[in-house]
Amino acid sequence: MHQQQVIEQLLAWIEQSLDQPLTLDDIAAKSGYSKWHLQRMFKQHTGHILGTYARRRRLTAAARELRLTGTSVACIADTYQFDSQQTFTRCFRKQFGLPPASYRRSQDWSSYGLQPPLRLTETPLPQADIVTLPAMQLVGHTQRRSFTLGQLAASKCELRRHAWRQLLPPQALPEVVYGLTSLEVDRQRRGNPRMAYTAALPDEGAMGERVTIEQGEYARFTYQGQEEGLQNFIVRLYDTAMPQMNAIRRPGQDIELFYPAQEGRCPLGGAAIRCEYLIPIRRVEALAAAS
Repeated sequence: MHQQQVIEQLLAWIEQSLDQPLTLDDIAAKSGYSKWHLQRMFKQHTGHILGTYARRRRLTAAARELRLTGTSVACIADTYQFDSQQTFTRCFRKQFGLPPASYRRSQDWSSYGLQPPLRLTETPLPQADIVTLPAMQLVGHTQRRSFTLGQLAASKCELRRHAWRQLLPPQALPEVVYGLTSLEVDRQRRGNPRMAYTAALPDEGAMGERVTIEQGEYARFTYQGQEEGLQNFIVRLYDTAMPQMNAIRRPGQDIELFYPAQEGRCPLGGAAIRCEYLIPIRRVEALAAAS
């Protein structure tokens, strides 16, 4: 049990230190064990090689920053402790199959090469259903905000709450409500991410801006739990579930579906909620057929 606690603490420390030196000497010094014993213990409890895991997590963090920000490749290489842009590019291509610049420009975001963070005790994620949604017209209210990458989860929570306060009538409980999320790079804010969150209702006499959901395939996950746990659930979908599925995220909005009438309360009232979360995907076999 003590060894498992050591590994859990070490995994948490690695996540907090991806932009710091992470040699085996550094990690061993943090743990208090010799390099040999620590590597053996890590492999026994996780099935992974410690040095390889730390490097793959570092490159996964770099890949996320490439996709979600406008930060230069040289700055990202420096942030994640590579001695040169050339070394970073070589290691990045080896893990993801593309150089950093091509990875950033790609229309789709493949999960190939992404290393999920190891969690020894966390609850397993639900399996995804692959569903096809028809095109839909909605009416909603949109909130936008720029933020740093580390503020993504908190910013989405704040945008979601504010958008729902603006849209939902105080008494009525609609059958279904939608939350639509998109991200882009804000060129006016040093390349930081910019999020748009739209709270929307079916177009049945509701007031607000017109919103379109395009037809397409989605990976659908179901969350049931406390409202404050929803954002951590979404983070785990992207850092763990999507790579485990080897999924390809296509352009489009993430979609949240809440069912207030069934629950008997507003979807964000601080109590237990049920939310279906849909991520736009492209099937690998569809790409193969098109090529």
